[in-house]
Amino acid sequence: MRGWVQAASWFVLGIAAVCATVPLPMGDAARGRELFRSQGCLTCHGLGGSGGRSAPDLSAHGGRGFSPAGMTALLWNHAPRMWAAMAKRGVASPQMSEQQAADLFAYFYAARYFDRPGDRRRGGDLFNSYRCTDCHGGSTAGPGGAPPASAWPSLGDPIALAQQMWNHAAGMSQAMAKQGIPHPELMAEDLLDLMAYVGRLSRAAPQMPKPGVGSAASGERIFSSKGCAGCHTGGPETPTWRTRFSLTDFAASLWNHAPKMPGSRPALSYEEMRDLVAYLGALQYFEERGNLDRGEQVFAKKKCAACHGQAADRAPDLSDQAGRMSSPGMTAAVWKHDPRMLEQMRRQRIAWPRFTATEMADLTAFLHGPRLKRR
Repeated sequence: MRGWVQAASWFVLGIAAVCATVPLPMGDAARGRELFRSQGCLTCHGLGGSGGRSAPDLSAHGGRGFSPAGMTALLWNHAPRMWAAMAKRGVASPQMSEQQAADLFAYFYAARYFDRPGDRRRGGDLFNSYRCTDCHGGSTAGPGGAPPASAWPSLGDPIALAQQMWNHAAGMSQAMAKQGIPHPELMAEDLLDLMAYVGRLSRAAPQMPKPGVGSAASGERIFSSKGCAGCHTGGPETPTWRTRFSLTDFAASLWNHAPKMPGSRPALSYEEMRDLVAYLGALQYFEERGNLDRGEQVFAKKKCAACHGQAADRAPDLSDQAGRMSSPGMTAAVWKHDPRMLEQMRRQRIAWPRFTATEMADLTAFLHGPRLKRR
């Protein structure tokens, strides 16, 4: 994890909004890392071996699932305790813009805050049960000169992981079929465990993120030129996922997808994979989409209308967010709440509501959607 945090400055991710009609801010992990430090988050939170201990160590909370809505829900749920701690220290609440929210999310993504740690023992069991040893020995080259696991780089860059899983799967599925070995279906947790096992064996230098920004426009051209558009339209079936989706999930899906593809499978360079990821990010492939109808129910259930929409309370009128609300924008909006709102809710005997990632995604969809204007 520490290497990831140190390398995060080179990782850039396009943060997708809840609706394709909203301009998508490009989150930059380098800016996000600097923001995390400059805003004083490390005063209380630990991350990557540094920082305070009075608040949860973010490095120890992997496996929560990937989602801008998830990060927003965590911020909201944590707010009362955070405000109390800041007041005790005499620290003013820092400001956050939509762009800064996107940068922070890219930083957490690069730091792999959303991936749980791999289990080396389980990874070794998988390495043997999937018959990886039939081609790759632990310390010696396998049949046909396949490189041993000890020579594999300990992949820390998720772009490189996705690229190598794709390129490796293309030839491996054919070789395995000839030997009567079934092509294993991998889940993200399987891949994390395999990486932990191989990382222990590997004597190669770890592969960390390379500098550079992925281009969504270039990724769209690659999506077409490599033949992806022949089967995948880029429409609803491409970007819609009901769970948080990390780049480890993406790498596993590329491995699983290879043997199902008709015809030849084009190899991809690191730069091409980085651009494809930027393009898929713009299509919202990596983000959980909210549901407007459920979001309206969340708005009522959590009693948001008790403050918003009533001029006497001087809370922001949310109707002007219709058609404008993005997921980083929702994070920024949640951050702008302050202890005065908590006190107002206490006077009204309204408990501080807690949100799941799905509820926050649904609420974001509702605030973005047209129905709010008709309330």
